[in-house]
Amino acid sequence: MLSSEIDDAGECGGISRTHLGGSVRSRVVRGAVRALAKPVVGAWMARPDLAWPLSVVDGAASLLPKPSGAQYVNVDLGSCSAEWIRAEGRSTKRAVLYLHGGAFLMCGLNTHRSLAVSLSDRADGAVLSVDYRMLPNAPIAHAVDDAVRGYEWLREKGYRGEDIVIAGDSAGGYLAFMTALAIAESDLPRPAGIVALSPLVDLDSDRRAEHDMRSACPMFPGSAVQSLVRYIEGTHTRLTVDGEPGPLICPLDNDLSVLPPVMIHAGHDELLRSDAESMARAVREAGVNCDLHVWRHQVHAFPIFADSLPESRRAIAEAGDFVRSVTESAGRAEKPVVTPISGFVSNSAVA
Repeated sequence: MLSSEIDDAGECGGISRTHLGGSVRSRVVRGAVRALAKPVVGAWMARPDLAWPLSVVDGAASLLPKPSGAQYVNVDLGSCSAEWIRAEGRSTKRAVLYLHGGAFLMCGLNTHRSLAVSLSDRADGAVLSVDYRMLPNAPIAHAVDDAVRGYEWLREKGYRGEDIVIAGDSAGGYLAFMTALAIAESDLPRPAGIVALSPLVDLDSDRRAEHDMRSACPMFPGSAVQSLVRYIEGTHTRLTVDGEPGPLICPLDNDLSVLPPVMIHAGHDELLRSDAESMARAVREAGVNCDLHVWRHQVHAFPIFADSLPESRRAIAEAGDFVRSVTESAGRAEKPVVTPISGFVSNSAVA
């Protein structure tokens, strides 16, 4: 087992934990990412205007066999598709609304399927993985709309807000926070919690310039996120929502007191560690409990490797424990009455 240091956040609400060590496998992955992924990101930064074949990433992942020991059902949300996933032997008494990462530009259901299955297993629940609309064809606001629609679909199937956790990695972490904030402004009930893995939360160009030069990041050059933000800003000027440029909002600039409990994981050396720490601090200052886990020698969004890395397994296990904890209120008398989903066989008494 990897060792860890614990720094209790005390009155701030939640714990801050730095996980030490680094397995041989994680170091191999770190080296491969630095050698292969970082140059590609640098090339994209130089010419983001080119017609990069970004759909190839999820397309290539579709050639891999689906993880065994799980059930899958395709779901039509209207504006986008989704996948309903349950690991073998797990119940449907709770649900995770999962939003994949990929800089709002790439990845999808295929790249994140193993992570979703592992999360279903560890959380003892089902996962709705949303294939939301992405740049450059749709503004980020539409991705948030798609995520809210996924939340509504879960509600239509019988889940209460207290039975649902919203989760996401990288850009999906941004969407997880923005979806929860959008829900808070609606008549929908608040979710039970949020899990954010290496979340991107700060889209303010000026703030980014102050801390985005972490040369130790194995995946991103120091100005990668600034380049992405400039690309998003430029793209949004060409996209409209109700006749106006698509809004570009940072979770950090919102009232975070309306959020449910939060858990955040990030790599110690990665570029978005500062986002994770800034969000944890802002959430706690808003009076909301937030657990922050920082992992040494790990690449950006390392839980995507699911069962391939021991650190990924531990992080997903921590997230699963959190999901179960926030959805199992002490003394709860009622259970959700979940509508059976066509093609989805459950061993749970509530489905």
